[in-house]
Amino acid sequence: MADSVVPTFGRPWSALQPALSPAMLDAVSSLGFENMTPVQEATIPASLQNRDVVVEAATGSGKTLSFLIPLLELLHRKRTRLSHTEIGAIVISPTRELSRQIFTVLQELLKLTALPYTAHLVVGGSSSATNTADEMSVLKELGPDILVGTPGRLEDVLCGRLRNGKRLKSGMITASGGVRGRPRVSAAKLEVLVMDEADRLLDMGFEASLTAIFSVLPKQRRTGLFSATMSEALGQLVRTGLRNPVRVQVQVHDRSTAGSERRVPASLAIRYLVSPPDRKLAQILRLIQMGGPLKYIVYFSTCAAVDYFYRLLRRMLCPLPAIVPGGKRAMREERDRLREHFQGGSASVHSLHGQMVQSKRQATYESFSAIPPGELAILLCTDVASRGLDIPDVDYVIQWDPPTDPKSFAHRCGRTARAGRSGQALVFLSPGAEETYIDFLALRKIPMVPADYLWQDSEGAVTMEPPADAISLVEEESDLEESEDEADDAEEADDGGEKKRRRKRRARNQDQLSKYPADTRSDALLELIRGLAATDRDIYERGKLAFVSFVQSYSKHEASFIFRLKELPIIEVAKGFALLHLPSMPELCGRPVSRFIPYAIDTDTIPLLDSKRETHRLEKLEKAKLAPPVKVEKREKNNTDSWTDAKEAKDRARERKLKRIRRRDAVASVEEARLMQEIEDPKIREAMAKDPLLAKRMISRRDKSLRDMAEISASKNQSSRQTATRTLDDIIADAQSTKRKSESSSSEDEDSWEALARKEAIRKKLAAKAKGKGKKFTFNPGFSDEENSS
Repeated sequence: MADSVVPTFGRPWSALQPALSPAMLDAVSSLGFENMTPVQEATIPASLQNRDVVVEAATGSGKTLSFLIPLLELLHRKRTRLSHTEIGAIVISPTRELSRQIFTVLQELLKLTALPYTAHLVVGGSSSATNTADEMSVLKELGPDILVGTPGRLEDVLCGRLRNGKRLKSGMITASGGVRGRPRVSAAKLEVLVMDEADRLLDMGFEASLTAIFSVLPKQRRTGLFSATMSEALGQLVRTGLRNPVRVQVQVHDRSTAGSERRVPASLAIRYLVSPPDRKLAQILRLIQMGGPLKYIVYFSTCAAVDYFYRLLRRMLCPLPAIVPGGKRAMREERDRLREHFQGGSASVHSLHGQMVQSKRQATYESFSAIPPGELAILLCTDVASRGLDIPDVDYVIQWDPPTDPKSFAHRCGRTARAGRSGQALVFLSPGAEETYIDFLALRKIPMVPADYLWQDSEGAVTMEPPADAISLVEEESDLEESEDEADDAEEADDGGEKKRRRKRRARNQDQLSKYPADTRSDALLELIRGLAATDRDIYERGKLAFVSFVQSYSKHEASFIFRLKELPIIEVAKGFALLHLPSMPELCGRPVSRFIPYAIDTDTIPLLDSKRETHRLEKLEKAKLAPPVKVEKREKNNTDSWTDAKEAKDRARERKLKRIRRRDAVASVEEARLMQEIEDPKIREAMAKDPLLAKRMISRRDKSLRDMAEISASKNQSSRQTATRTLDDIIADAQSTKRKSESSSSEDEDSWEALARKEAIRKKLAAKAKGKGKKFTFNPGFSDEENSS
């Protein structure tokens, strides 16, 4: 038997009731799992008793075996006969990498147990219609019993490929000629449905695909939902798509803090580092140098940032003649300059994000997973690699910035410290409002401890003590701030105080940054990187794109009450991306751009290292210079407001509109009250008192007839007053006769205006109550509780 690959958590597998088959017991033993984890011990017995399960457990706790083992056991015990085109089980996951990982584990179990079932992986990503047709042909020829895949491609297989139409969120097809092809398999005899990372399936917008899949599945099936976090939409899915499910929630308690609950494994140490944004890269390199040859995963919020830092770190940590201009001599000189800032040796750098083609994504995932322990390897990725992936031997997870979705924080950190192993994680926070994120995560049961700021001495060695020549940033920036304040004071009177507010905000941000001594080694590293960007146009252009995409992502953060764009020290962020100059973007308006020193170079002269691309670029540039200037029409309005400023402007306009409406209503109320006082005839007052609905209608119209009544009522001419009275009686009589004609079939109680008013109020109340009961998430699982009860 193989050595146990995980520590002993719970009871042995042989203690399960109902018991597993001998073949399955031998298989898990061959895989090195002697004992169950808590989530396996709680979930597998409930699944084997034909119960639906909803499992919420920390990442890395063994959820994959928790649904694959009962899936195979249920198929084996049911002994359901499946034809060549019928399937018995489906496993749905949100990403292709996770689907492939689940499929690999399932294939291993099928091989070890020798069960007479076949599985097939169904994932999207193919941009070629020929490749897609070939995949469908393989599926038809194989006739699998179990499907593992992503929602979009599973929908094509189970429901038929959609042509000439669009899907709605309800799963239905629009009436504009949309038709489906023939389904490749039949799910009429499906026994088990598993949704892994179920909350992510809903967050990523797969509602339409899931609804379409559920519509073809049988009602009598076993369903399992597995996730490390529970969202509101997932709770709605539990209430509508499962029958009397068993809820399994495995909590982690920290013994060092009197048993406090955690949402992450106890063997995972999460640290945070509050530092100026322009020092993140230096801190990462120093951390890698001090940590030694380990496997690191660095998370970014955008694909553009991954591409930029991948090309940058690849040139810094593993320079090759093909990516360094000037030949081998220039490469040796560049290596010598880099050794002053990083002495960790050569490293293999990989990148992974959602905009990569599927073949490259798979090759990156496999190559990084295959790197053995003891080698320095770095994977730069987005949240596409944050859910469920079991990458072997990951030692450290670094988050360049917190995720836009706070639920992804625990999933990111969970790529290390899996199955009882130890691991470390680090997240960077900017000084100021972002420090509130620490308490925010503590409320979500994710504890963090502060990390030490790392320094570098003149010889390149990493230390935790600042050098003796470190000075405060306050002294460097004081003169500059005074000049900016004087300029703001001159414009403050014309700006309605907006300059003053910006100055206070900038002073507050700068005061937070001034707490940190200057790091001259970090500044020198950024200047070195700017020099590299000045020789490689690919790095230069991708750096600008990465910065802009970061600002856009930051402005759309779900925790916007913490990550406020106006509080972001955006100039320091631009320095951290080692930009040669600031791009033209509205978010820089009102910011102290004078603190950013542009790089002295004509950006048109920065070459591309690819000779063909460079030749094409120069030709295009030359044609642009020779072409006559294009006359640009002058815009009526120069919009330089940022996204957040534009939103605030809309809010202010909406508030002004509401004020105008309130002012108009107040004037109208005063006018109505005055008109009522001018009506002196007691008969008119008595008629309006008896008929409040009619009176309200007449007054709310505020038309000429009411003014005429008031003027006629106040007239001293008796004959005119009698005429006015007769006119009012005629009006009241006509209104009441119209009412009786329209409601001649009603009962006597409904003939009174008071009864009608009460009925109208009750109707509005019921309509408002029904409107409040509207569901925020609509999901059609293919059956309902009413159908089940019948």
